[in-house]
Amino acid sequence: MQRGLLAGIAVLMLLAGCAQQPSMEPADWTAHRDAVAARASWDLQGKIGLRAPGRSGSAFLSWNQQSGNYRLVLSGALGLGRLVLQGDASGVSWQGKDGKTRHHPDPSVLIAEAWGWTVPINALRFWVRGIPDPSLPVEDQVLEHGLATRFRQSGWTVTPQNYTDASGISLPGRVRLEGESAALTVSISRWTFPPA
Repeated sequence: MQRGLLAGIAVLMLLAGCAQQPSMEPADWTAHRDAVAARASWDLQGKIGLRAPGRSGSAFLSWNQQSGNYRLVLSGALGLGRLVLQGDASGVSWQGKDGKTRHHPDPSVLIAEAWGWTVPINALRFWVRGIPDPSLPVEDQVLEHGLATRFRQSGWTVTPQNYTDASGISLPGRVRLEGESAALTVSISRWTFPPA
């Protein structure tokens, strides 16, 4: 009798183990990710720090994103003074110290040429908000309480931290990006959104 009971329990445990496992993306993460992605226009104020072989420094950051168009102002950018980058689907433009406006079709290549390390610039607009770029594969994603606390994309480990409420949505107050050739830390002091 006891042997039959134990066998029955073992069968139930085996069947439970074969049952469909829950999704690795809980419903609250999916809803959060979709809500963040839906807010395509925003502003952030903060600071960005860089650590790379032979180069390190920081700059104050002002970032205005309007769907696919952006304007980044870096003040005190690695000792280079003030740098204004404006980007859209055609690439990125900036004004040099000589006052002339320059353009590059690929912002990632521009960064590689200027600073010697690469970062997928287009993915940054997602990463700073604590969500992966939907156009890139995601690896090693860690979720806590419906929020991403780590994921990997394009060879970069993205670690969103210090989530705060920003107009009814949880967004990071700090994001650490670690790649093979550099580490970036974006510390965000303020998020703002245009009126709906």
